[in-house]
Amino acid sequence: MSNNVLILDAGCQNYGKGGELNHYLSRIAEEELTKLGWNVEITLIDSQWETAAEAEKIKKADVIIVQTPGWWMSTPWQLKRYEDLVFVQPGVVGNDGRSHLHPDDNYGKGGILTDKKFMISSTWNAPKTAFDRKGDFFEGRGVDGVFFPLIKAFEFLGMKQLPSFMCNDVVKNPHIGEDVKRWKEHLRRVFKIEPKLP
Repeated sequence: MSNNVLILDAGCQNYGKGGELNHYLSRIAEEELTKLGWNVEITLIDSQWETAAEAEKIKKADVIIVQTPGWWMSTPWQLKRYEDLVFVQPGVVGNDGRSHLHPDDNYGKGGILTDKKFMISSTWNAPKTAFDRKGDFFEGRGVDGVFFPLIKAFEFLGMKQLPSFMCNDVVKNPHIGEDVKRWKEHLRRVFKIEPKLP
């Protein structure tokens, strides 16, 4: 079995614009991971895709990367639609982990994709201080605190999280060159393990 990565590129358009930065970061991830010996597939969330085929991609993947903009403190609605349609497919979702004998215990622990991992890479107009600084807009919760529901959706499937990545101030004070350099370094650091042999 080889190492397989599925990138869910949620670079979506709104009012006829948007998505290009996330497409760019998805392509960079594809290039860098291919160099490291990974097999990479990309699903464009804002285009046509087929539910059963996406479920097969998830079952095949060892790691899923969500590449998303931050829209209104969350992801684009198109990504939530993908979750609602694909995550419920047979072989992707297990059960909620509870039993009739103990209905109050083990909720969220019935996932079957326990051999898989996920990563969230996101782009925001907000500065990093808005996420990390106490008393600022996101109350010092960090980007994982903002994406708590998305993280829990993957954990419900049984997956484990890899370290998140974030580009900040991409509209008012962009540093795309520096962001790309950091992204490549992040990918190399997280995916530095050797690919599995057949």
